[in-house]
Amino acid sequence: MKSVYKICNIKSYKDTKIIREVISNNFGIIASEISVTKKEITLIYNETCLNIQKVSNYIEDLVYIIV
Repeated sequence: MKSVYKICNIKSYKDTKIIREVISNNFGIIASEISVTKKEITLIYNETCLNIQKVSNYIEDLVYIIV
């Protein structure tokens, strides 16, 4: 499965590093791409192993705003 999230307050490489660390801790994530210029995160994941809503919550807990 593939999901794309718009993050309005992602501004730097530091932000991508923080988000990537949180994403990579979730079993079921196959691939991820984080773009500062597009202000979005693309996730490819196994939906039988991962509740994608939890990943969204983890990102929002870091004070990033998903649009």
